[in-house]
Amino acid sequence: MFMDKLLLFVEGPTDVKIVNWLLDAADYPHKQLHIIPMGGKKNIASLIKSTSTKQRIRYAVLIDLDETGVADAAERARQQMGHPAVDVFCAVPEIEAWLFADKTTALTHARSDEARLILSHVPLPEAIPHPRKLARSLFGPPDAWDFMRQINIEHAAAMSPSMRTFLVGMGKLLQIEKPSIINSVGRSINRDVLSGLISEIVPSDTVVWHTSTGAYTATELRHHIESGTEIGMRYAIDLLRVSRDFLMRKAIRKTDT
Repeated sequence: MFMDKLLLFVEGPTDVKIVNWLLDAADYPHKQLHIIPMGGKKNIASLIKSTSTKQRIRYAVLIDLDETGVADAAERARQQMGHPAVDVFCAVPEIEAWLFADKTTALTHARSDEARLILSHVPLPEAIPHPRKLARSLFGPPDAWDFMRQINIEHAAAMSPSMRTFLVGMGKLLQIEKPSIINSVGRSINRDVLSGLISEIVPSDTVVWHTSTGAYTATELRHHIESGTEIGMRYAIDLLRVSRDFLMRKAIRKTDT
């Protein structure tokens, strides 16, 4: 009965709700997706082992995993699932962490003033020690978490790498493309971080970026960044690439020594 659908195996019924709300927020047409709660990782691993690769069933896996980073978690998850020939996604450290990815929306749905005060000091999603317990404390029972449908998906994906990896991966599996999610990291850094850094450049008419189409001063770039223009996004992406290359060269030098 599911031969024409992509199956997504998750750990429990709350995961089903959160994934559906998240896909609604991302405007993913997920009619061809069937999400199945399996009652834990062991049951998912057992099902995968008993499923032949020759069967005409398309499926993916989403599990919770507490690791130091998304890449580490993904590799660990694949080990736990027995290295299946399918996509294995992770929510770090628990799927409930994704409720905190868009803090602005979360604040409007906190259950009390005290909850909002606590929420305002909560770290980034992947750094929350016990997000499931915290979510129940600040928002109430899972049925009250449907505010996820209203989150700013671009901002949320930038704040939670595991959420972004999941959304990008599901987009590929469902054969849809969402540039706003794919480029969410660059866009978020434009608006939330780079503007403040560039404002520290003195004098403000210093040229800080040269392109094939012209040069931009600190003041001009700050305007583009705060306005969320294409130029501002390109600058953020270029800066990330330069930072990546610098870190790679630094790591290589340490290895050589």
